[in-house]
Amino acid sequence: MEGAGEETELEVPLEPELGPVLPSAAIAYEAGALSRAERRRRADRDILRLAWPAVVSQLLATSVSVIDLWMLGRLGTTAVAVAGYTSQYYQLAQAALLGLSVACIALMSRALGASDSARARSAFAASLGLAVGSAALISAASLAFPREFLLVLGARPEVAEMAVPYFRFTLGSTVFFAASLTVESAFRSARNTAVPLLIATGVTAVKLGLNAVLIFGAFGFPAWGLAGAGAATLAAQIAGLALFAAVSRRRGRAETPAVRLVRADFAGAFELLRETARISWPAAGERILINAALFIYFRVLSSYGPAAIAAYTVGVRLLAFSWTAPTGISIAASTLVGQALGAADARLAARAGWRAARLSLLASLPLFVVFALLRTTLAESFTHDPEVVPQLESFMILLGLAQPFLSVHFTLSGALRGAGDTTTPLWSAIFGNWIFRVPLALLVVHLHLPVVWVWGTVVFDHVTRAVWLTWSFRRERWARNLGTSAQRAA
Repeated sequence: MEGAGEETELEVPLEPELGPVLPSAAIAYEAGALSRAERRRRADRDILRLAWPAVVSQLLATSVSVIDLWMLGRLGTTAVAVAGYTSQYYQLAQAALLGLSVACIALMSRALGASDSARARSAFAASLGLAVGSAALISAASLAFPREFLLVLGARPEVAEMAVPYFRFTLGSTVFFAASLTVESAFRSARNTAVPLLIATGVTAVKLGLNAVLIFGAFGFPAWGLAGAGAATLAAQIAGLALFAAVSRRRGRAETPAVRLVRADFAGAFELLRETARISWPAAGERILINAALFIYFRVLSSYGPAAIAAYTVGVRLLAFSWTAPTGISIAASTLVGQALGAADARLAARAGWRAARLSLLASLPLFVVFALLRTTLAESFTHDPEVVPQLESFMILLGLAQPFLSVHFTLSGALRGAGDTTTPLWSAIFGNWIFRVPLALLVVHLHLPVVWVWGTVVFDHVTRAVWLTWSFRRERWARNLGTSAQRAA
């Protein structure tokens, strides 16, 4: 299996995100010449060098989501609830497509680690075709049956009717999102996380600017309300794809040959479609199963009324800020692990995974402390509804307790996917969500307990996944195909 990662000792040039990978023999020589402490310091530096643009990109995405919700909150609690219902499907679509992007990173990183750029481009082309085809099916179903999808989640008929234009615009953007995500994954496989950051900045500007114009009718434009927010999302995704397409055709950059596709690359993609699908389906299945569990969880919350839905919608988006570091570091871990395995060095791959997990844990804790201390202020900045604020405060505290475990399993999942192991994260998601979160949430409803008990089931989910993935990564099955041991590499 392939990996999506690159590792500290793999970095040679002054701009390590853009430079070539060292041959495995040179890596082994360099690693042997360094002390254990120096290897760890270099590992941390290289992880952070790859991770920080990805972290900032995640921060921008989270900021857009929160500001978008804040703007919709000016339209009333019902508008926030509409955003919550729609976001369940949008997140499901994104989750499936993110799963498909795992194969792109895994196959491309391994190929680039082995200095096989032709195979890397073929893997890119195969992933692009699979992602766009899947997204087209998602968009078609969403455009055809918006009311039916919303009613499944328990939306009241009048709320579902209000949500239809917003739902269609938002879900209709998934084709452009799929293409952009695949190109972004290709750049990250080539150790360039700076280009995705620059493009994320442009997409953020487009989305928020159009939000102000289309939701509230700035500069003489008509106020479209909810529909305006959906149209802004669609326009921003189109702009993002256009920017990625322009940059990928640019010459004179070290990583560009790996992302500049020609017709021959699509011909070679057919040979990799089966392998791409084999790596993709567990990753996509993992995310679909998680979101299916969240659908049931969301349906449980619906039984507590609109205040619980609003509290959950706002709380998740606020706390997503504390997930930006683990998410960005997991992207770095994928790239580092994959390219290390491409260079046939499992010790470097294991070191990257463990060091990334430690950094992720350290980075997430201070931010949660800030959210815990400011939970009331943050809650009241989004709503003054006396029913929503207390629920939002308790939700933020309980989800915060899960932060250390969430950080660990986010990062180790990325490391395993970088090694081409997409099955282990799938099993961890099954156990965390379908053995703990969903059954416990249903039990809470059956016992007619307060909604705070529903919030508490989240903790069991993240603890289970952290334990499972830590044990699995330490077992090192992901490295056995190299016939080497990665023990004590951390």
